Amino acid sequence: MRKSRALLVLALTISVIIINQPRSEAIENDLGLWTPIYIKAPITERFITQLEVNPRIQENISNFNQLLIRPSIGYQWTKNLSIWQGYAWVTNYIPNFINENRIWQQILYEREIGRFILSTRSRLEERFIENVHGVPVRFRNMFRAQYALDKNKNWAFVIYDEPFINIGNHFRGPQSGIDQNRFFAGLNKKISDNASIE
Repeated sequence: MRKSRALLVLALTISVIIINQPRSEAIENDLGLWTPIYIKAPITERFITQLEVNPRIQENISNFNQLLIRPSIGYQWTKNLSIWQGYAWVTNYIPNFINENRIWQQILYEREIGRFILSTRSRLEERFIENVHGVPVRFRNMFRAQYALDKNKNWAFVIYDEPFINIGNHFRGPQSGIDQNRFFAGLNKKISDNASIE
């Protein structure tokens, strides 16, 4: 009960911070197609590893825009709570090729209730972006719900929302405030106990 209250207070605090951040740029809508592949495997009883490979097509599903490769290692603190350390190699192709390396830390809370899996994830990223001075820092917080469509949980409907907030201003780089907000609704296909596609 205390953990639930603490998580609720944390979520509300983060929401207030997000709402009070100035917008860094005008709002731009873009329909994209992402085909992420997630592979998750236990190392020991408490240590976990995960690999995400995520090609992304943007500009209203017309151009290959980005490739993201994100390996990580996690520690299962409790049944529902894990902490993670990871790296991301991100290549952006539009409008010009830009290489980015990220180091990130996150805390993940997941809870299964019947056919639902509810989760919240808070991530802090240190970004090393080509031609940007300094190390931009970005905070992300995702709220996610997944509902199994069959009793074997091979197919699921997924919906999530994830605001991104830049912390600080950087010459030729990210400016302080809301960077973007990602909203997703779609299907998740379980390939095995350790792999899925969304």
